Amino acid sequence: MMFNYDFDKNATYLLACSFGPDSMALFDMLEKAGAHFVCCFINYHKRGQDSIDEENNLRNYCAKHNVPFEMLDARTIKEEGNFQEWAREVRYMFFTQMYVKYNAKGLFVAHHQDDMIETYIMQKQRNAVVKEYGMKEVSKVRRMTVIRPLLHYTKHELEYYDKENLVPYSIDKTNLTNQYERNRIRHEIIDKLSAVDRERYLRDIERDNNELDEFEEALDQKIEIQDELDIREIIALSKREFAEVIRRFANSTGIHVDISQGQIDEIRKLCLSPKPNLTFKLADELYILKEYDILIMANKVGEDDYLYVIPEPSSFSCKEFDLDFSMGAEDRNVLPSSYPLIIRNAYDDDAYKVGSNIVSVNRLFIDWKMPMRLRKSWPIIQDRKGNIIYIPRYRKNFVDNHKSKFVIKL
Repeated sequence: MMFNYDFDKNATYLLACSFGPDSMALFDMLEKAGAHFVCCFINYHKRGQDSIDEENNLRNYCAKHNVPFEMLDARTIKEEGNFQEWAREVRYMFFTQMYVKYNAKGLFVAHHQDDMIETYIMQKQRNAVVKEYGMKEVSKVRRMTVIRPLLHYTKHELEYYDKENLVPYSIDKTNLTNQYERNRIRHEIIDKLSAVDRERYLRDIERDNNELDEFEEALDQKIEIQDELDIREIIALSKREFAEVIRRFANSTGIHVDISQGQIDEIRKLCLSPKPNLTFKLADELYILKEYDILIMANKVGEDDYLYVIPEPSSFSCKEFDLDFSMGAEDRNVLPSSYPLIIRNAYDDDAYKVGSNIVSVNRLFIDWKMPMRLRKSWPIIQDRKGNIIYIPRYRKNFVDNHKSKFVIKL
């Protein structure tokens, strides 16, 4: 069995290792090939003493072979939602931290041929919108180079390698159950594949990826993914093109999210809705927001209340805005007698005098077509008597020509 990835012998790599047969085979191959790598292990503490034993055995094995060992105790991170999705997020958060710490050139992962075919079957069953079918030997995840050098080998071949080379490993007994969909596919389909069946799946994966590459190249000529999407532009695309644009848009945040066709259909309905401000939750802490004729991505919806006191003409900076009233701000209706100023987020019952009329601040926001996500955090200025004396104007691409400085951080 050959390890054939052309790695940089002067660089440091990471190895995602669980002490299972696949990752331990890769550990041995990397070591024999002369690679410099750090062994990264996550203990989820889901299997009692087995989890502790695996951590200790791997730690000792690394010490014996002079390989740096890094461990994350997942109990320190609150578990939320679907365990598998949460665990993946925890893993890649940890790997990203280690990638930066060691200035790594790549992350080795011991995915093999069985994993690739399982992934392909799941993608097809879910009718998922994907960047690639199955798995690729080298890909980018959160700006890390992820390397899968074992995709040509089956799980049985890697177990045989371990036995022939006296490489220790443990078996995760939860993988023997059908608790998760991937396990069910593994036991009911993958384990029963003949060599001919495997070859057919591999040809199908290659064919579908070639077709996907051609499709994406053509789409690149039509649209560029930026910080926001013009709804009128993307709704004119075909349904398949629309789905791919949304997938790219969601993953441009750096947060991995698998988007189902059902979610794509809901996002398309959102785009076609006459309502100007709508929110769609893609995943925990990840939302698509419709703001009139654009879509944006947000990691959360809404902001906390805030209130700042500005005692005298001066400069001030906070997470919501920067201002400099040190040379006066009469151009914003702020007089020396107005101090101390209170600058806070707008409230639902706020009212503001415009000329001789009193209007609700919410009405102003609606007239300005201000996105909903900004209305709860938009600053207003009160004078020392509590009167609202100034609200910064909102308008898309608005140019502020005031001499005083008041820059809102959107």
